[in-house]
Amino acid sequence: MSELIQKTSGDYVIKGVPSGFYGGVAGRVVNTSDYNGSRGAIRMIEKSILEKITGIDSRNIIMLEQVHGDSIIHVVSEPSEDQVAVAEADGLITALPGICLVIRTADCVPVFMYDPVEKVLGAVHSGWKGTLLDISGRCVNDIVRIYGSKPENMYAFILPSIGPEFYEVNNDVAKFFPDETEERDGKLFVNLWQRVEKSLKKEGIDESRIFNSGICNRKNCKEFYSHRNGDMGLNLNYAFIK
Repeated sequence: MSELIQKTSGDYVIKGVPSGFYGGVAGRVVNTSDYNGSRGAIRMIEKSILEKITGIDSRNIIMLEQVHGDSIIHVVSEPSEDQVAVAEADGLITALPGICLVIRTADCVPVFMYDPVEKVLGAVHSGWKGTLLDISGRCVNDIVRIYGSKPENMYAFILPSIGPEFYEVNNDVAKFFPDETEERDGKLFVNLWQRVEKSLKKEGIDESRIFNSGICNRKNCKEFYSHRNGDMGLNLNYAFIK
């Protein structure tokens, strides 16, 4: 399906990555949570799924209340309790090994950044609003500014999300992405992947270190949840420093 991720027992892991980094995505096959339940119950089931995949204690699996903004939370110590969400935000950064950062998506773009030299990990939730706000670029900038990383040492990974073949929008969204919008049969389609890649390159990450799975959730809806397919479930995109 993709050279970036490899299917295991149902989830997908990122392969060919720098030492010290581990990540992947638990999609439809592995994440069988009942999304009709309460918010807290759903989150704890999701954490349990990731705990089994990663071997990391649920307390150290960090999730956000994602709000389609550009706020980024820095995880500088292990949580003292098992929380369903640490904050309302759309980005996470940590330099702590064994802290699993999670981005929950149905169609929005999950992006992970990793510096193997300074051992710093970033993760963002980039829907069209987050992409417009350049949350990926902000995350790279924070890692460089606060943790002393050099962009040329960093890697970036764009995991399964809505692709340009299926991301149909109205002009109220398309007008913000003139260079990434294509008109087909009178309909407008936006390429969020392209905009995110541009942002990462603008911040100094070399094109050869930006890895895009190229997997569209909607096109591959048997493997991944997609809001545009009518799904309630979410893909659990995760990564941690070993």
